[in-house]
Amino acid sequence: MLKRIDQYIFVLAAFLLAPHSVLAQESANMGTVVAIIGQPLLHRDGQVSVIAKGDALREGDELHTAEQTSVYLRTFDKGFIAVRPNSVLFIEKYHAGSQGSQFKLQLKSGLMRSVTGQEVQKDKGKYRLNTPVAAIGLRGTDFVVFTDDHATQVAVQKGGVVIEPFSTVCSVEMGGPCQGANSRELFASTAHMLEVIRGQAVPVQKDSSPVLQKELLNELPKDVSKEAPKDAPKVAGLGAEQTQINTADLSNARVVANSNSVIDGSLATKPGVIKPVETPPSPTPAPLPEVPVVPPVVVVPTEPLPPAVIVPTIHWGRWQALASLPATANFSDVYKEGQEVVSAGIYYVMSRDKSDVRYGPELGAVNFQMAKHDGIIVNTLSNAVSATTAKESSLQINFAAQSFNTHLLLSAAGRDIPLNVKGAIESNGLFINGAVSEAQLRGIVSGKDAAEAAYVYYLPTGNNEVLSGGTYWLRKK
Repeated sequence: MLKRIDQYIFVLAAFLLAPHSVLAQESANMGTVVAIIGQPLLHRDGQVSVIAKGDALREGDELHTAEQTSVYLRTFDKGFIAVRPNSVLFIEKYHAGSQGSQFKLQLKSGLMRSVTGQEVQKDKGKYRLNTPVAAIGLRGTDFVVFTDDHATQVAVQKGGVVIEPFSTVCSVEMGGPCQGANSRELFASTAHMLEVIRGQAVPVQKDSSPVLQKELLNELPKDVSKEAPKDAPKVAGLGAEQTQINTADLSNARVVANSNSVIDGSLATKPGVIKPVETPPSPTPAPLPEVPVVPPVVVVPTEPLPPAVIVPTIHWGRWQALASLPATANFSDVYKEGQEVVSAGIYYVMSRDKSDVRYGPELGAVNFQMAKHDGIIVNTLSNAVSATTAKESSLQINFAAQSFNTHLLLSAAGRDIPLNVKGAIESNGLFINGAVSEAQLRGIVSGKDAAEAAYVYYLPTGNNEVLSGGTYWLRKK
């Protein structure tokens, strides 16, 4: 019996220490679930099951997370993927070996963070992450993506990405990065992001959204983000001072997210040796007969669960194509059943999911941070149209005083044009400009405790020109 156990340990050690390319070729698994929060679901071969820690994932699997639910994966090549709340990730292709490599994922909705593994790093040209509106390729290792059916946003902590909207030259079916004339690159910058809105020809660089910034501030597993001990094995693509990811190790502390979700403490082992986990003996009590052994205490995490990603309940965009600028919204998307019309302007339209929420004076003064902006300047004589960008932005709503104040500094046609508007807000969340303002502004607040806000604006600037656009905001914490 002991001989068999020794043989088993030897075989297991040889498997774990085998070259990663061999593992990738001989194993159908793309990775392993190393931690969960909540009860994420796995869709496989027409069946749905609850994901558990230790489950192996393979090509064709689709992961679904609900509110306050996350999945943490280790890929076979020592990569790391975090699938955050309210997200859907499809594993289309993920393999390497002598027969060729392919790494293709689909983030259908929600938020994910990825630290790419060593096989992907060796063959970046075979990696593709599709979203509903754009294709993302690699220039580096650590990035975060948020997407819905309307827009995709990507920010980078380490390395870089390349993103391109789908078109006849960049299709969903293709593999690897799209690198055409409409692609744009972004390298490590937590302060900026690239955004692609459905129908938009070229990605736009903007200030990073609060959702992406918060995710990039989350700590990675210690063996990804921290320096390795001197005798620890190194992994290509994660830096000379970073160690490989141990699939049994996500943090220094033992963490329990729920009764089915445990993240084990670290196992300090030397390369080439499989060392069993040793449980410290219970303290020896005073000599008393038949004293029961107290089971180990499970430590509840002191850190809060990651916040759920806000699914927008406000829908807006430019409904018509102008000159070389394609439309950024369809009437059928903005004005569909279950949504109430907020604004129907010359260029921009807006709606909100129907809600009976009321916003009272107890909310006080609330500050917002802009997450999206889309704007244009139009010459009404020549019909020339140019896109605008927001260099400065602020929005404060004082629910106690039933008023709002917003500021934009818009860059258009080589000059800066300020937009400063004050007005009143109603208890249902609708706010409009005051009578003395030259601008026409109409907006809405949505979500519990005013989590979201948005408005569209129209401002004649003189010289037969008008500024028009839309904004989307998230409440500052």
